[in-house]
Amino acid sequence: MTKQTGSVQPIDLDIYLKLFEPYEEQLRTFDGREREYGGRFALLFRQVARLLVQDTDINRLVPRMYVEVAHRYLGKVPDTVRHFSYEDNRHFFLSELREWIAVQERGRVLRQAGRQAE
Repeated sequence: MTKQTGSVQPIDLDIYLKLFEPYEEQLRTFDGREREYGGRFALLFRQVARLLVQDTDINRLVPRMYVEVAHRYLGKVPDTVRHFSYEDNRHFFLSELREWIAVQERGRVLRQAGRQAE
């Protein structure tokens, strides 16, 4: 975990889970809104991108593609910014990342259950 001071929380799996929580149902339903600009996932996408670029233990486990996209987006690489200006693209990115997080959460729960059974 990264060194933290004051009341700042370390970035871990739980931070991502809390961010995604209000969007769970929307992320599951991919109803494709062609050419939608702005939209339902704009804020979540920016928040997740800011988390992904942090040098933390959890982000070292995240598939590199997600971290690289976040760096390009926050670095204002024109093609990346344009690509993620469309709601469908943000939705797909966030849905796939959320699935990876769900797998990590299931693994964590199973490991904790295994430790309690010992």
